[in-house]
Amino acid sequence: MSYNEEVAKQVGAYAVQNFKSGLNCSESVFDALVRAGVLDVPPESIAMCIGFGGGIGLSGTTCGALSAAVMANGAVYGRKDPYAVDSTVRGSEIADKYYRRYNKMVEEFTAQNNGVTCAGITGHYADWECKERRIQCMKLVGKTAELAYKYLQIPQEEAFALPYGKNMKNEK
Repeated sequence: MSYNEEVAKQVGAYAVQNFKSGLNCSESVFDALVRAGVLDVPPESIAMCIGFGGGIGLSGTTCGALSAAVMANGAVYGRKDPYAVDSTVRGSEIADKYYRRYNKMVEEFTAQNNGVTCAGITGHYADWECKERRIQCMKLVGKTAELAYKYLQIPQEEAFALPYGKNMKNEK
């Protein structure tokens, strides 16, 4: 796979269009990747995104758009059969290899949005339904879909070598 700027922009445009059409942030990102043909999953898998809107059911925790980006990358690069991995390395393999892709994605998302929580990103709006909040989220959804696409283009072995940013394992 190789990064294609035109495809990235198309993914972002699909995500914005989805959001304008009433899909939540998570559905918007995930569906955009499917529609653009960069995520080969059954179309009905979008159903797993429903609960992530509003930072998981309007709880304000992790941004639903970011959650969709993580799910999309996991659908492609996650362990298809974790029990096939020897039990002595099954757990450590995740942090040694797999988490690096997602750690960097979160680091980049945080830099773009000054945080990862829905409440932190949009909590300053007094009215959840206000036009200004919807515009901010619409833009965020487009950029996050492009971010998801970017990380989908990183081959697995390259992602396994990404340097960690801030992480709980090494910062105690």
